[in-house]
Amino acid sequence: MDRHIQIKLVERLREADPRLRWSHADRSMANPAGRYVDEDWFRDERQALFRECAQFVGLSVECARPGDYLTRDCGGVPILIVRQPDLSLRAFVNACRHRAAPLLKGDGSQGRRPIVCPYHAWTYGTDGSLLARPHDEGGFDDVADPCGLLVRSVVEAHGLIFVHPLEGATVDAADLLHGAEREFAGYGIESAHLFDRRETVWPINWKLLLDTFLEPYHVRFVHRNSIDRTFLSHQLFDVFGPVARPIGLRRSVLDQLESCRPSDWRLFPHAAAQYVLLPNALLSYQGDHIETWRFEPIDCFSTRVVTSIFSPSEPASEEERAHWQRNFDILLQVAFEEDFPIQKDIQDNLRSGAIGHVHYGRLEPALIHCHGTINAMVEAWRDKRGGEDERR
Repeated sequence: MDRHIQIKLVERLREADPRLRWSHADRSMANPAGRYVDEDWFRDERQALFRECAQFVGLSVECARPGDYLTRDCGGVPILIVRQPDLSLRAFVNACRHRAAPLLKGDGSQGRRPIVCPYHAWTYGTDGSLLARPHDEGGFDDVADPCGLLVRSVVEAHGLIFVHPLEGATVDAADLLHGAEREFAGYGIESAHLFDRRETVWPINWKLLLDTFLEPYHVRFVHRNSIDRTFLSHQLFDVFGPVARPIGLRRSVLDQLESCRPSDWRLFPHAAAQYVLLPNALLSYQGDHIETWRFEPIDCFSTRVVTSIFSPSEPASEEERAHWQRNFDILLQVAFEEDFPIQKDIQDNLRSGAIGHVHYGRLEPALIHCHGTINAMVEAWRDKRGGEDERR
């Protein structure tokens, strides 16, 4: 983030209300409980947000060398992203054109090897072209389709990778980031090192898990024995189109207001900037490293959570490795042991049918922005579908 932007943000703290109300929304929001637990809403949400919208699937450094690949679930569509020999990316439906068996699993590298289906060994180039059908005995000679992998749109920009799972759709990074990328300078996104990744499955709606990261109001209560010692229960908040950017503030951020000249103010390392990449991802810059979270809905009440931590470079010593491991362990402990169990309890209460709405206060602007955006996208999709049904 540019120094000028950092100084402007810190200046907002000096000019703020003495009660530290730095980023209140204009008004509060009541969100129907069904937005979290109604399976009909989830069905439409999955179509509108995850099948008909581009999604963040990872950082470029996770798929950096020719032959490296990522596999993702985008609203139920299995996606395979492969780094090409010319260092471009290509994305495909992760299914063999013979009998639709998955081709690759997880993230990894093919190197220079072709992609071979584990079912009948149909063989594909990393460009998706069909190279061979071993031992087919001419049994497919009358198939007119060349049977190359089904292509999907992928774009790489500012060290981020986005994929659209819908056939024929295009992806424009500028439309997805709306200028948020201007703050990425200095974060080291394009040169970071993937230190560790953890994939877990939780019996919780994906939005409840995302909510954990959208407000610091709970910090002084839920995290009183952990990060409350370090972080304030208030945040700076801005938006870039659909991208919300809450900034969590360490208590040390206030000290420099009195001890330093304005030209020496720094937001980092006194803050953590989080970029909510709708529909289901979070990119967090912590001042000395990067974290990403992806929340992949399995169904209305279960979510696959993928957590990654990126160090500035590959650790050069055991001491450095231990440092980043401690960071990752604390990150997971706070989320998994303190945040997520409460979300499961909230979900149980919402499923009871006794609660009509949840309320996001003006001091929770990221919740208001993100849920307002999600609701508007789903309602727009429903209106569009309704119009199409009428025309039919």
